[in-house]
Amino acid sequence: MFCTRIKSKLRNVLRTFDSFVDNNVETALKVTTVLKQIIASPVADIVTALIPGEADDLLKKKLLIALEKVTDVLTITDECMKHHNVNDKLACFAEQMRHNSPELQDALLHKMASLLTSELDGNRMKQNLYDLYTQAKYAAAKQ
Repeated sequence: MFCTRIKSKLRNVLRTFDSFVDNNVETALKVTTVLKQIIASPVADIVTALIPGEADDLLKKKLLIALEKVTDVLTITDECMKHHNVNDKLACFAEQMRHNSPELQDALLHKMASLLTSELDGNRMKQNLYDLYTQAKYAAAKQ
């Protein structure tokens, strides 16, 4: 009975997310998937590699702003805070991530996807709801 109530509440929470949030989660997960690949094999221009090619100019601008904010929030070391260019910050972030365990990398990339979704959505909801939805979308994609 307890599990049934939790399952029901979780379903209700997930239904509250509209297609706009859903699209933002998809975009955020694409970005963090590419970042994971960049961590394994560096590229020169991270921003160009991260932003989906089909993204329109408005989405690209929002993503650049969101990536800068999120990178500042998740910065693992003060070293990355010295950079003022989003590409340099992301390169530093990726370099610092290489020194962490795969489990910590995955945790940080999940949080990054959640924070990106929140930023792209205009922070309309509480962060824990974006965390939940991002995790649910990621889990569903893995199955």
